[in-house]
Amino acid sequence: MKRGHGKRLSAMIIGAILAIFILSSQAFAWGSATHAYIDDRLGKQGPIRNLNEIYGGMATDVFNYLFINLQWLNYFYWKTHYDYEKNMELWSNADTILEKAVVLGFVSHSGLTGADVTAHGSYDYGKPDGYVIEKTVKMAEALNDQLKLLGLATEDGVSEAGYELCHTFVESAVDLLLARHDRSLGGKISAAALIRTREFPNLLVQAYAAGFAETFGLEYEAAAITIRSAEAEFRKNMVSYGLALAQKPQIAEGLIAEQLVALAPAFLGAYGVELPEDVDLLELSNYLIGVAIKLCKHDYLKAVENTIPFVSENLSDMGISY
Repeated sequence: MKRGHGKRLSAMIIGAILAIFILSSQAFAWGSATHAYIDDRLGKQGPIRNLNEIYGGMATDVFNYLFINLQWLNYFYWKTHYDYEKNMELWSNADTILEKAVVLGFVSHSGLTGADVTAHGSYDYGKPDGYVIEKTVKMAEALNDQLKLLGLATEDGVSEAGYELCHTFVESAVDLLLARHDRSLGGKISAAALIRTREFPNLLVQAYAAGFAETFGLEYEAAAITIRSAEAEFRKNMVSYGLALAQKPQIAEGLIAEQLVALAPAFLGAYGVELPEDVDLLELSNYLIGVAIKLCKHDYLKAVENTIPFVSENLSDMGISY
């Protein structure tokens, strides 16, 4: 086989795989590459352990896309990101080395002691004290007129949906910039999702199913199925996300814009937003990514790098190491 033909064939195969994942995905991760970058530099005790740490660091967002029920989404968001006791319970339930690796990553994401502290701060758009929130507010202010045309802002200010939309693009921009900075990052994300320990869904069920069922009046088995299904979808989307980020920067940017478009109906529908019929979502998505990249490109790396020792020290203080 001629070398050139082989390269074209490989590109076609990669493109087909990406297309399958993009078309079949109902949601994908925002900011996952940033957490992957951070966790890649925390434990690093052997490649398999390190990849499980990476997956765990991303998987704290495993329930972020339950747009079918915003009450479920909000419940799980606070449980996974802000429930210190539940994080420690997960750690206590981790028996094997790989279980400890994936839970170390999971806890490293926390909004109380983990990476989200420096990203989100108080998660208050009125008091932007975290890097991502600060950039979100700046982006929303810069795009105020455009957001009004989309029904995402009024004379009284930007709506929650408008801020969350900008938030999404800021996190995507930082992910894209990190993937340019570390060209191995996309491959590590896909590999982490593919080889994560098979016990991870069991740990999630053990930690969250009973409380979830009780809170929403569900049968335990139905709660467990919801948790397992969310993790399976998230895992698939991480493979897709990593493959996208592993491409050349311009291609990666275009693929992420397409994934955001695929997510838009569910995302906006959850907030009761209907965009004007003449809006070209792909054109809008590419434009917003470009705005966010320009906003973050000069200082994103310092913010991310400064987060690593902060998280490492907090994990140590919590006794989370192996």
